[in-house]
Amino acid sequence: MDFFIDRKETEELFQEIFKKIQILRNGETHHEMKKFGLKYPKSLGATIVNLREIGKDYQKDHLLAHKLWTKGFRESKIVATLLEEPEKVTGDQLERWFAEMDSNELLEQASMNLFQYLPNIKELVKEWVKSEDASKQVCAVMVVGRLAMDKNEESDRLFIDFIEMLPKKFEDAYFLNQVKRALGKIARRGDVVVNKLVALVCELKREDEDWKEIWADLQYELNL
Repeated sequence: MDFFIDRKETEELFQEIFKKIQILRNGETHHEMKKFGLKYPKSLGATIVNLREIGKDYQKDHLLAHKLWTKGFRESKIVATLLEEPEKVTGDQLERWFAEMDSNELLEQASMNLFQYLPNIKELVKEWVKSEDASKQVCAVMVVGRLAMDKNEESDRLFIDFIEMLPKKFEDAYFLNQVKRALGKIARRGDVVVNKLVALVCELKREDEDWKEIWADLQYELNL
């Protein structure tokens, strides 16, 4: 369990940020979210763009992120992912956040805003993709896709390992779509990764319709 020592100035910042979030309340957006299956226990309907604008105004702060996440609103959780300090994230915290992420939207925001910057993310990705926790699997795929676009990431080892660890069958359409996106990004990295990817997909598509879909997408990506 993580322990926090509260600070008056951090509490003041938290109150300030949450007031800004409340001002962004949007009933129309909230209604639209419900239509698309985003049914949060606590949500104000603020847009991602507006929440990002709030995040830009503040320094990253581990305690502040904790307070925002604990508030439990969709919006406060998203801002928490923007303001968390990656180097201070603990294993217990990750487990708690995974247990409290109640939508694919939150998984996506956490992966994009925070998880890809964790110091040990390469080890975590391999752990998550093999996990029985569907949320961790989704985040692993999302993060790998983003890392594949990083031009400063010179090694292809992570992506080769990731290709080998992918499930042979897919039970969830959303997860399948995230895999398609990630593999499309990985396919742009060069011949070593592409050869490995093509060999695997060609083998699996013989017996599985989902892998046939993945192969069709890859053909477009690789101009085959």
